[in-house]
Amino acid sequence: MKGKFNGIFVPLITPFKEDGEIDFDGFEKIINFLTPKVQGFFVNATTGEFTSLTLKERKRIMVFVKEIIGKDVKLLANVSSTSFKEVEELINLAKELEYDAIVSPPPFYLIPNKEGIKDYFLSIARISEMDTIIYNIPSCTGYSVSVDLIRELALKEEKIIGVKATIDSLGYIKDLLLKIKKEREDFSVLTGLGFYLSSTLILGGDGGILALSHIAPDVLTSIIKNFEEGDLTDFKKNTEFIARLADIYRFGTSFASSIKIALKLMGFPISTYVRKPLVVDDEEAILNIEKILKELKIVD
Repeated sequence: MKGKFNGIFVPLITPFKEDGEIDFDGFEKIINFLTPKVQGFFVNATTGEFTSLTLKERKRIMVFVKEIIGKDVKLLANVSSTSFKEVEELINLAKELEYDAIVSPPPFYLIPNKEGIKDYFLSIARISEMDTIIYNIPSCTGYSVSVDLIRELALKEEKIIGVKATIDSLGYIKDLLLKIKKEREDFSVLTGLGFYLSSTLILGGDGGILALSHIAPDVLTSIIKNFEEGDLTDFKKNTEFIARLADIYRFGTSFASSIKIALKLMGFPISTYVRKPLVVDDEEAILNIEKILKELKIVD
């Protein structure tokens, strides 16, 4: 049985102008391009540089995306902050805007013990009364939320509905599926790494929240379709395509920069500007990413 949230979700970038202000015109063009091709959007994601946005900007983006999308696809809102008062403000806005779920990584910088992490997620789910997705991204938070803790949370609070696992460990995804999804079939296991999508599906997972879906949404959704229809030839071909596309991250200094460079090369009218502490990549990075896009016939 599929989890409640399944398919391909886009963790939206935040396009900026060269002066660092948000480029809402470019933003709208990207959203309009992607909306018919995916199951939903993750707003104020890591790829969206949420930690470099003010609270006011994050709220404005949530409103902006909702106004464009309406109810066409599912919307997930990142409510994470180092201030729990701000977490509550973001939760209240997500409820007001009728987002489909809220998402949060565990606390970072000031890291509590296991009971503190548990209380953090239970508080978010209970305050919001919304479907809540745990976002495990140890490369950014400095630690991984254990499968056993997530299982404990999922069995205690029905609103904790899934995990976005951005972690380079197939064993971790396997354990999520064996230890949690077997007891809660509605629980969603979503990978955050494009090259893990096929393996996640084979193991019984539900899809992904994938930055590469900005560039190749059709291929990623096709992988799911190929798998469900038993089309192993195209499944293998499309899996290899995404594995090669993921190599753009070898050349960009961040997910956000790599994706922005690719979109710019694809003809989207956006800047490749990223806010500090990220850095704008040089011409060598652009040429290397362009080489991959040309090899895959994404650009001419």
